Amino acid sequence: MEKLLKILSCIYISLFFFGQVVQSQTIENPLSAAEKESTGFTLGVNLEGPIGRIFDSDKVAFSAVTHIKFAQKWFFRGEAGFENLTFSPENQVERSYTYESNGSFLRAGLLYDFFNVDERGNNDNIFIGLNYGFALQEHGSSSYIIENGYWSDYYGSVGKYVLNTHWLEVMAGPRTELLKNLYMGWTINLRVKVLQNNSNVLEPYSVPGFGNGDNTVNVGFSYVIEYFIPWGKSR
Repeated sequence: MEKLLKILSCIYISLFFFGQVVQSQTIENPLSAAEKESTGFTLGVNLEGPIGRIFDSDKVAFSAVTHIKFAQKWFFRGEAGFENLTFSPENQVERSYTYESNGSFLRAGLLYDFFNVDERGNNDNIFIGLNYGFALQEHGSSSYIIENGYWSDYYGSVGKYVLNTHWLEVMAGPRTELLKNLYMGWTINLRVKVLQNNSNVLEPYSVPGFGNGDNTVNVGFSYVIEYFIPWGKSR
């Protein structure tokens, strides 16, 4: 039975890579009074921002993540972070404009764990869930050039102003307990913009927590390392 469970676990994770829907049958295993599950919350960091800096050196981003289990298979997920962006001189010349942005974001939602295992002490998960995201940023362009081959080039600027963006996010991926109370997990995130104000003045190059400001739909990748902080035993 143990070998069969390991095979099923690999199948579940593989199906995530191919974007297929996995259905499973719940296996219940009541724990004795001495083995009751600990309650608490996790606190960790999302490495999406630091990893992203490898590909875009103009951007600095960081966020903290928490998970709270409130039912047998259900978790609350919260995330808060910031993003600062300033075009380097090379990018200013290439794009013919300067750009500065700084802001923060929040993401909150529910996750469902459909990884079922009868091994006591196994706290691994496979999550699928829905988040709501909100970003508040100040951005602007101190100078830009509209080139004209016939008339003279036009030079202008857009002063900094506040912009807010709302989106919905579907996410899925596994999480495993590396050491006692230390977890590592990753998710693929599909983000859909639902509302944005003042974008007609200046389209944001990047929205904190959402990604490319030109897109209505973005695909992201989260890589989280977190520590579980217990506060008691569940009944």
